[in-house]
Amino acid sequence: MSKLPTLSDETLELLGLKPKDMTVYTHLLKLGTAPLRRIAEVTNLNRGTTYDALKRLIDVGLVSHMDAKTHRYFTAEDPQKLTGLAVRREVAIQEAQLKLKDVVPQFKELLGMSAHRPSVRYYEGESGVRDILTDVLKTSVHAKDKLFRIYSSEGIRDLIAHAWPGFIKLRVRKGVRVRTISIGAGGRTHGLDERKWLTQMNKAPSYIFIYPGKTAFVSLDERRQLFGVIIEDEAVAATQEMIFDALWKMM
Repeated sequence: MSKLPTLSDETLELLGLKPKDMTVYTHLLKLGTAPLRRIAEVTNLNRGTTYDALKRLIDVGLVSHMDAKTHRYFTAEDPQKLTGLAVRREVAIQEAQLKLKDVVPQFKELLGMSAHRPSVRYYEGESGVRDILTDVLKTSVHAKDKLFRIYSSEGIRDLIAHAWPGFIKLRVRKGVRVRTISIGAGGRTHGLDERKWLTQMNKAPSYIFIYPGKTAFVSLDERRQLFGVIIEDEAVAATQEMIFDALWKMM
């Protein structure tokens, strides 16, 4: 028996068909007209799968059917209709493209409506803190002044350093500067940084990074596990920066 012709999965997908649809269609071309039971038998597919394939083929005009007293008989239509199917799909795609030209700008307007809303991302554990530090460094290295600001709390400072021991060396190597207000005792300079202390205050409950367009908060949960959030919003970051700089000048 000669091998039955077939189409690639990619071509079938473009036509809106599945490989089993083509299996049913090609066997039905050989059978001529046959009931569901016979088609399932020669294709080696179960009746449910065969029926689903026949339904799709009927929907696209590749199979027709007629009802007899005891059975429904299916007939494969002229293979030339495959070309017609391709043309119809192409026309449908062109019509979709025309409609998208009208609706895409409307979608963009929706995006613009939400553009002013802050983006907030949540992080957990030391790996989450490393992600925050990575974002601080990656964002700051592209800033004009290569500078970020920190409120450093003695209760959290060492835990953040432990999360990424090599962060400071990498920061210095990339030429990123940092200005730090330490809340509570401890902390020292390491290079390309300035530090001032609020020693009259106790340790703060969170550690804050202020960097271009973003503000990150790192704190501890009740189990003393690190967690943090990054708020991406120009206005929030600018306000935090303004407050920080005013306090810096007063110290």
